[in-house]
Amino acid sequence: MKRILFIFTSVFTILIGSHSVVHAQYEKVPTAKLEINGKAVNGIDPIKLEGTYYLPFVPLAKSLGYNDIKFEKNTLTYEVTDGSTKIRTTMGGSQAKKGNELVNIKPPRWINETAYISLHAGGALFNTYITFKAENGSIQIQKPAQQYIVHSGDSLWNIARLHHTTVDELKAANKLTSTIIKDGQVLKLPLKGTAKEIEPTREHEPIKNIAKTNVATQRQQVLQFAKKYIGAGYKFGATLKDAPKLFDCSSYTQLVFKETGIDLPRVSRDQASKGATVTNLEAGDLMFFTNKDLYSDGRIGHVGIYMGDGNMVHASTSAGVTITKNVLKNSYWGKNYLFSKRVIQ
Repeated sequence: MKRILFIFTSVFTILIGSHSVVHAQYEKVPTAKLEINGKAVNGIDPIKLEGTYYLPFVPLAKSLGYNDIKFEKNTLTYEVTDGSTKIRTTMGGSQAKKGNELVNIKPPRWINETAYISLHAGGALFNTYITFKAENGSIQIQKPAQQYIVHSGDSLWNIARLHHTTVDELKAANKLTSTIIKDGQVLKLPLKGTAKEIEPTREHEPIKNIAKTNVATQRQQVLQFAKKYIGAGYKFGATLKDAPKLFDCSSYTQLVFKETGIDLPRVSRDQASKGATVTNLEAGDLMFFTNKDLYSDGRIGHVGIYMGDGNMVHASTSAGVTITKNVLKNSYWGKNYLFSKRVIQ
């Protein structure tokens, strides 16, 4: 069947410092099958604007597990998380924020009270590679990304920083002899497993602790509350409203520590910036891991609570809230371990 593109003239508002009205034509594209790593997950309604495909931001985010979604209506800003990293993007903005890093993107559009984001921007923010497959009209998502599309304002240094690798590794992966890159160029990312985020080990932000107990007692309280939720299920981007039935790794640690008087940030990357880096672990320390199956940028992808005797209690994607024994000797967790932080002191 021939696909019929309905062309609409739409007046929409975008935010660039202050509100301004922009006139543009966009094509409403038929509902597309959305596939992640070749597996159909649902349908999505793209549009085509100035020759570029855009996807509705919220359905895309939810399809990728970013279920904790906040919207600031006065600034047309979305903040989403899957429990690992917080992403903020404003309609009309040419830069978005992933964690504490700025990302150059084609400005998201606000059309008919809906946020739309380009395939490039979606890939850059969600650590995916997104393409439109013309032969069947589907949206293809490679997760985690093995490729990156260069956008205006990018440099090899900036791309390397975003993916926690080096310029030399990027050049080697793409057989580049110079640092010159151009808009729209597709770069191969270094092989999965070479990227590793270590920045938060150097951060020692103070932690708010309102408990009136001594350190030893508070450590035991953390373990007591942590074990109370064993058996709860897992949900990417779970909110505290989903508790105590569903958690993601960082909403779990956030709630457990909150019950003992310690105020942790929402996502694992931000939790890793708190406290002091430690190598001799004690009960109640936070353990941080990467997740190479979900993120090729080596980001912090998981957090758990050390229990002592080599064991960790955590909200696992496969088993929900559970205890992993001898965690650093575990074939999976051991190779993905990054570092630990102490917030009870």
